[in-house]
Amino acid sequence: MILTAQTGILYPFCWLLGKILNFIYIGLDSMGIANLGLCIIFFTLVVKLILLPFTIRQQRGSKINQYIQPEIQKVQKKYRNKQDQESMMKQQQEMQEVYRKYGTSMTNGCLLSFIQLPIIYALYRVIYNIPAYVDSVKEMYDPISKEIAKIPDVVTELSTFVTDEKITTAQRAVKTLSNLDVNNIPSNYTLADYITNIVSQFSSSQWMTFSEKFAASNDALQNAIATGVEQFDKLNTFLGMNISEAPGWFFTGGLHFTPAMIIPILAALFQFLSTFVMQKSQPANENADPTTAQTAGMMKSMTYTMPLMSLFFCVSLPASIGIYWTVSALISFLTQLGVNLYYDKIADKEKILEKQMEKAKKKNANRKPKKSFTERMMEAAGMADQSKTTSSTNSVANTSLKNYVSAGSGSNAGSDGSGGSSSGSGASYKKGSIASKANIMQQYNNNQKDK
Repeated sequence: MILTAQTGILYPFCWLLGKILNFIYIGLDSMGIANLGLCIIFFTLVVKLILLPFTIRQQRGSKINQYIQPEIQKVQKKYRNKQDQESMMKQQQEMQEVYRKYGTSMTNGCLLSFIQLPIIYALYRVIYNIPAYVDSVKEMYDPISKEIAKIPDVVTELSTFVTDEKITTAQRAVKTLSNLDVNNIPSNYTLADYITNIVSQFSSSQWMTFSEKFAASNDALQNAIATGVEQFDKLNTFLGMNISEAPGWFFTGGLHFTPAMIIPILAALFQFLSTFVMQKSQPANENADPTTAQTAGMMKSMTYTMPLMSLFFCVSLPASIGIYWTVSALISFLTQLGVNLYYDKIADKEKILEKQMEKAKKKNANRKPKKSFTERMMEAAGMADQSKTTSSTNSVANTSLKNYVSAGSGSNAGSDGSGGSSSGSGASYKKGSIASKANIMQQYNNNQKDK
């Protein structure tokens, strides 16, 4: 039963990853080494292995784009300092021809990144809430959760405790429980199931505080907590640290260093190395247009911002998340290093490009040529300008047409001297308008000529 698992669009991904995590835990448990830290490491390795084909394809696409940079730079140099719309469109068209020639694109790999996003987020959610996916771990929480469910006004009490203890990782579960009608719980679930989603985020020190507050006069709850916390500590202890707790800043409450601080430090280090080798493989482009140069600058800044983000998150979140982050960053670094080594030192660049051209030629032969996104945008902008001009012209024309009245009233207009039509003309003019007065003058001049 997976009550507290992720719902919505991520459910299929979480369900599959949860099955993998449960299988790994059962395997380790059968060998007598059931440990969540080790379980998360193997779990991250398996998921990274599943995603490896996508990763390799994405990095290969980036390398091919790197190979064709001389041709791209040649086009950029041709239109350098030309900012008019026509030149910009021609530049984009010629660049698209180069990309089309090799069957790649400027955004090659972005689609693969989007495909991986739900999987990566689902992976994070599974590790964040292990009892929802590993039955054996959930069973450890059941006795405690059932006893906690007997506390009077348990929903309010849990909500207050989580807020007071600042257990941010449990806020989402508390909100779910607060919105739940405890008298109308779905038949497949129990109140204890929802409580497990909250208490599974407690650290050892928070369990001690909870026990002092709610179990002092409740022997059944006190015994359940004592037994459960002992199991949790054994399960969560990895390399001398409790992975259910956040490492915290080593200077908080005085200068000291704990083994758990190794995790955020390694996460930041491997993230830096991974981003660094990725950026190092990208050639400098002196002829790049402002947009491309700005993008390159943003990518360069990520070399330092991403490691800092990793450090901050891994310090603030439970160490179990940090282990996943660290192992994931290490694998990304090694993968990028291997790809760079192969495509920069071993692979035959000319043969790779020849194969790309052959594939692109076959692909383009069976496909109608399509305009690039930039080309469509530029054309749309041109049409918008033309539309504005036409609208302005029509506005003037409409103003002039207000001076006219229907041709059917022409005889009356002419008879009262305020308007009418010239000889042989069916046009009539609005009474008192400039056109009407001009028509009177024209008729007067014609009459004078006739005399």
